[in-house]
Formats: sequence, structure tokens, C-alpha cells
Amino acid sequence: MSYIADEKLENTTIVRKYRELLSVLYHKTNEEQRKQIRKAFVLATNAHNGVRRKSGEPYIYHPIAVAMICCKEMNLGATSVVCALLHDVVEDTEYTLDDMRDMFGDTVAEIIDGLTKIEDLVLDDRSSSIQAENFRKIFLSMSKDVRVILIKLADRLHNMRTLESMPPEKQLKIASETSYFYVPFAHRLGLYSIKSELEDYAMRYTDPAEYYNIAAKMKETEEERATLIAEFVKPIQESLLANGIHAEVSSRTKSIYSINQKMLRKKVNFEDIYDIFAVRFVFDSPADEEFEICWKIYRIVCMLYQTNPKRDRNFLTHPKANGYQSLHVTAMSKAGRWVEVQIRSRRMDEIAEKGLAAHYKYKEDGEATEDADVNDRLEDWLSKTREILNSKDSDALDFLNEVKLNLGLKEVYVFTPKGDMKSLPAGASVLDMAYALHTNLGDHCIGAKVNYNIVPVDKVLENGDQVEIITSKKQTPKPEWLELVRTPKARRSIRDFLKTEQTRLSSESQKESDENAELRKFQQKVSEEISNKSLDELIDEQLTATPNVFMLDEKYDIIKYVLADCCNPIPGDQVVGFQVADDKIVVHQTNCPHAIEQMSKFGNRIIKTKWRKGQHIAFLSGIRISGFDRKGMIKEIIDVVSSQMDLNIRSLNIETKNNVFNGTLMLYIQSVRALTDLIHSLQKIDRIEKVERIGYDV
Repeated sequence: MSYIADEKLENTTIVRKYRELLSVLYHKTNEEQRKQIRKAFVLATNAHNGVRRKSGEPYIYHPIAVAMICCKEMNLGATSVVCALLHDVVEDTEYTLDDMRDMFGDTVAEIIDGLTKIEDLVLDDRSSSIQAENFRKIFLSMSKDVRVILIKLADRLHNMRTLESMPPEKQLKIASETSYFYVPFAHRLGLYSIKSELEDYAMRYTDPAEYYNIAAKMKETEEERATLIAEFVKPIQESLLANGIHAEVSSRTKSIYSINQKMLRKKVNFEDIYDIFAVRFVFDSPADEEFEICWKIYRIVCMLYQTNPKRDRNFLTHPKANGYQSLHVTAMSKAGRWVEVQIRSRRMDEIAEKGLAAHYKYKEDGEATEDADVNDRLEDWLSKTREILNSKDSDALDFLNEVKLNLGLKEVYVFTPKGDMKSLPAGASVLDMAYALHTNLGDHCIGAKVNYNIVPVDKVLENGDQVEIITSKKQTPKPEWLELVRTPKARRSIRDFLKTEQTRLSSESQKESDENAELRKFQQKVSEEISNKSLDELIDEQLTATPNVFMLDEKYDIIKYVLADCCNPIPGDQVVGFQVADDKIVVHQTNCPHAIEQMSKFGNRIIKTKWRKGQHIAFLSGIRISGFDRKGMIKEIIDVVSSQMDLNIRSLNIETKNNVFNGTLMLYIQSVRALTDLIHSLQKIDRIEKVERIGYDV
């Protein structure tokens, strides 16, 4: 249904939305701050006057919504709300940063500058990415003021909530960007609710079939879950009251994206996931009594229900990197279903839901910092980002990869010989530890003593390891070291040393190497080719030949296409084309992780792609089969494929061990429908337990 403009109603709605914003902010702002917010609202309303979103609604709805997310869902203050209201003014209107500085001061101007995209950037070659350059600008601003990324997250969240009005190719680009870049940031900052919502929205557009399939199953089991939770919670609440503990109880259902990831990771069906929902107990208490009350509630749950010790999680004494604190215990309900119980104080719950930003204070808002631990954690992460900014490598895509690596949440805690603790990403090696202590230690590291045992530089460290770095003056970094490290600091230090060494050797020889000369010639040649025919011109030519959409057709010989071997798309799959050369398009499934990564970095190369109906081409695809072996099994499989389905087999490999078999069947097939029919037919064979399509690695 198209939007029908009604200016009188719209004006009333704008005023109502603004008043709702003020009502949320009122208790934590003073009169002067409210004046600044009103000033920003009036300016934004006038600046965007007459402009409408793709949905047809007045554009001003968007900045008001972003401001509401900042204050209501992130607990940010007046300065953030002012910046949220103005975040698109400089980018989309005649107002300049100098205007912002004159009217609202340096802080607001700097944050808005960080939020303003680079539009007129001239890219040197095809490997450049304007998206990467824009993200780099955000990171540069974020290293000075974390509110830049927080407002950007709020902006992206509202855009995802209203994405249905955008064209399909734009939806794919924005959804891919969201899952690849914004979700890790929300996770690292502890914005659990926002992270989950972004993941679900991204999946809705990159894998709509599976999204709506799980959503339907969630709806079907909603009433059953509600009954189970009520029966499970009742005896716990009664016991809590008897022990003088007052706690609010709520239930949380796992997000659709999380359920899908678990189904893929565990290779199980929806019905086989036992922790689809969790029950949460939140209590008010002084800070020095939080842990004691958490453990009291834990003991009550354990007395009432059988629990699974392997699923216990103590995030009280060992918080996650994003500040998350809680005590988890998994209990068996009377209905025979496992239920995860989360136990936390009000303070812990606020950080868990609204992230570190909920407790991070800013001097210009007139608020004194109270939670030093939260500030330390956020500053520690920001300092790691600043380290990456110091890299001599100016390539924006490399920079983005380094920052994304820094967003990893799983960590290990290791110790120096003196007992000082260091946190490193899971999978970190001895080399990572050496560089974390000092660049000089890393450059000359030859190994270490881990728990008093001598180990090589590539030894992966585990929680609780005590590490003593061993060095030699003769040791220097090697190119292969880049494959052994996980931390941005180690990777950057190794690269910097190798570049410096290469420059030194060139200076001593007084001549450039043949390799560098060839590289410059190649770069010049590529630049000349690109300048002769732009990507836009190529796409225009393509769309002239095949209007609106690139059709996957064996007769199309102007631009060649190949099917990505990471996801093996076949007719019936939702697909997207990605231009990698002037005459070549690679076709991926839209939910393929590799495609999502590429679309998030090079959105301008996305080609809207469809299968041509009625084509009769056979595509190589494959399925995995597993079950219990018996005589005649292989013959029945071949009969189904060749005789019943009339399909051409390329290869069939089956291995049997202890009466359990696993097989891989590669065959030529014409569509997803045919592949689905084959899977259903094979599943009917006696003793076959699982049949699944071979797809991309998750």
C-alpha cells in the first residue's frame, strides 16, 4: 500500500514525536540542554522541509527516530540527541560544519563530521572501496568520541526497521553492510538487544525463506512456550519470596538469526534446539551484595530442578569483553525441556541490554563518571582501535579488516611470570602475547615458556597459561609470522617492520627492485583501463542489453558469469551478481557469507540477478548422506537418483566405520525444486538418517 501524504496530519505527527522524545529525556536534562535540543529540532525540521524518504514519509521522521533510539534504547544524553537530530543536515542540505560549530559548539560539530559520509571521494583503482573509506572516517572519529559509532548504530537500526521501502538491490547492500560491520560493533559495545534486532533484519533480506520459515515455527510454538515458562517460574518465585528475595522475572526468546546459526552449526532441526528461550531474574541491591544474592538464587534453582553443570556460566567474576555480567544455570523443567536461567542485578541488566554506553559518562553533559570499571573496559577497547589507526598502512580495506579483527569477543586470559594478567583474543599465539607486552619483545621472540614448558612462537595460548617470552637479538620478524598472529597490534608491528626493512634494503642498493617496477607498471595499466571505461558505463551497457536485471542464461555472451564455488547456487536459489572484472560476474546465493562480505565492502558492484525461467541447464551440485549401513543401501540410492529422478551422477563416495556411513553425492541438477525432491526421496530410504545439500561453510 503506497503512502498518501497529508501535510496537516504529518505536522501534527512531527510535533507528537518531538514531545515523546522530550518526555523520555526530561528527567535527565536541564533547561539549557532542552533549549539546545529544541534548537536542533527546529533547524533539522527546516533543513529537511519538503524532503521525503523512499516510503513517502517526511524525512524529519528519521532523525527524530534516531534521536529516540539514542536516548531510550542506548541511554545517551543531550549531546547525542542533538547530534542525532542533525546527523544528516550537513550531508544532505546547504548547512556546513562551520554552521554547526557556530550554533552548537566544537563537540557537536566534530561528532556530526564523523557521521557525514564522503561523497566526492576519487578512488585510485578498482580495489578501492568508498564504503571502506567511509567506515575508516567513522573509526577515526570514534577513536576520539565513541558517540559517533553509537549514533551511527542508531541510524542504521532505524534504516533497517524501514528497509522494506528500498529497492531489492539496495536492501541487499544495506543488509550485508549491517551484518558484516554494524552487528560486530553492537556486540562489542554490549548492545545485545540492538545487535539481535540488526541480525534478524539482515537475515530477513539476505535469507528470507529461512527467516520466515523459522518465524512461522516460533509462532506455532508460542503458546506452548508461555505455558512452560509459567509452570517453571512459579516454584522459583515462591521460594525467592520465602527467602526474602524480591526479583523481577521475564523471559527472552532466542532471535531468529541465533536459532538459524545454531541449526547450521549443530546441523540440527528447529525442534532439536533446547535453548530457544531463557528465563531472567533481575533484582535491586547495593553493589557489594550483588554476587551474594546471585548465588542465593542459583542455589534455589538447583534445589528445585535438576541442572546441567556443563552449561553453567559464571560471568560475575569473569565478565565478557563487552562488560556483560550474569550468572547462568540450565535446569530441566517438569515438562522435560531444558531452560536457561539468567541471574543478575539491575545494574548488570542495564549493561547487558544497553551496553557499556549506558554507564559511560561525558564531561560536556555535566555527568560525573561513577562506574570506573565500565569506563576502563570501553577505554581499553578504544585504545586498541587507536593503535590500529597508527598503522603506516593507508589501505582502507586492510584497515577495516584489522578493526573487524579487533571486534572479536571471545578472549583468553593469560599471565606474565610476575602475575600480571593480559587478555587476548581466542586463538592468540605466543607471538601475540610478546607483541602485547612490547613491540621489541615481539620482534625478537623465538619462543616462550608456557607453564614452565618450552614452546614455539606459534603455540596457541589457553585460559590461565603463564607465559615467559624468550628472545634473541638475531631474531627478526618474517612474512610467515603474519599467519601466526590474531591481534591487530602484532599484525601491524610485523607489517611495519617488514616495510621498514624493505625500504632499508632498497636504500642500500640504490636501485628499485624489478618486482616494484613491475608492480607500478601493472597499477598504471589498470588505472588507464579503468579511466577508459568506468564501472557505471559497463553496467549501463549491460542494462541496455538486458533491461532491469541480469538474466542468468547460457546464451548471454557479452558478459560471462560464473557460479561461486563457495555456495554453488542453482536455479531457484535467491542470487546476486558481483562484478569482478569488465567481462565477468560471479553469482552467489544472497545468504552466502562470502557474498555478504563482498557486498558490504563493494556495494557499487552489485548486479541484480535472476535465473531465466524455463532454461534447461544442468548445474553441478551435491548432497551429504549419513545413516546406518546395511546390505543393498548403495543400490537403492543409485536407483532413486538415476531411475526414479532421472539425474546424472558425477561421483558417489561413501565411507563406513562401525556400521555408520557418511557419503557425498555429486550430480548435475536443474533447479532447487529438483534437488529438494531428491532429498525427500532419499530420506525415505530405510536407515538413512540425514540428507542435506552441500553449501557454504558457516
